Amino acid sequence: MGVTRTCVPLLLFAALFLAQMPDWKYFRDREGNKYFVDRAGAIRITETSSPAHRPVSARAIDYHINFGETLVSEHRYEEGLAVLKSICALPADNNRIYQAQVRAMEIIGRLRKQNGARFDRMNESASLILINEGNDIVIINDMMRYSFRAPAGIRVIRKKDRAGLDYRYSGILFGAEREAGTYDYLLAVDSESIKARFKDLAEAEEKWRGHTGHQGLTRRTVTRDDDRVIHQFRNSGNPGYAGYEAVFVDGRVTHCARVISSEAGYSANREVMRGVIES
Repeated sequence: MGVTRTCVPLLLFAALFLAQMPDWKYFRDREGNKYFVDRAGAIRITETSSPAHRPVSARAIDYHINFGETLVSEHRYEEGLAVLKSICALPADNNRIYQAQVRAMEIIGRLRKQNGARFDRMNESASLILINEGNDIVIINDMMRYSFRAPAGIRVIRKKDRAGLDYRYSGILFGAEREAGTYDYLLAVDSESIKARFKDLAEAEEKWRGHTGHQGLTRRTVTRDDDRVIHQFRNSGNPGYAGYEAVFVDGRVTHCARVISSEAGYSANREVMRGVIES
């Protein structure tokens, strides 16, 4: 079999790359992250196709800072920026975290300088900050100004953003993953920011009324305060499902959060689901 001329550069690159490998040591950390360390002690990440929106953690900080920097170097700016912002949001409990945060801020500063006005759009797209804290994940949306805590198995399934004049929308669907593609429950968080302040919670509730849906559901109010209301709901149809929904209001921003599961899933995870919606 002949080798065409166009294949030669690729094969040459592969040969040069593999020639470096004997000097690199392979590592797999406690979170399953895979990387190499060269003779100078630098971390080399050769695989960046892992899912977007991965939480960062203190115990794997060396991997995460290099992963974020590698994403930026590959021009995957929003993904890399989200990782770097998540690192900056970690509690600075030790010098390794502090040094990683300094490095992350330097990279973010270069991105801001290199991209000018485009950086604002990148930053808006990289609004989701995820931090792994033991058995929980802290989830922060720094553009829509909300945060909550969920079990560590939760995953981002879909994220949508829209923006216009004095208007911004964010919709994120999470799933508590049991195994690949199978979820114990789903959590949807929709947020809107408008020009004028909401006058009260009732106005925010009315705004989301068509979004939450009422037909065929029975509801019981669990909590009602000045800035939030939480309902437990159940579907009377077949198949049955149940969960919690909440509406929050904070000045010009309002959120609608719904956590839902099958009847069996709700029975097994009811307290966890309520804990997520109340956090």
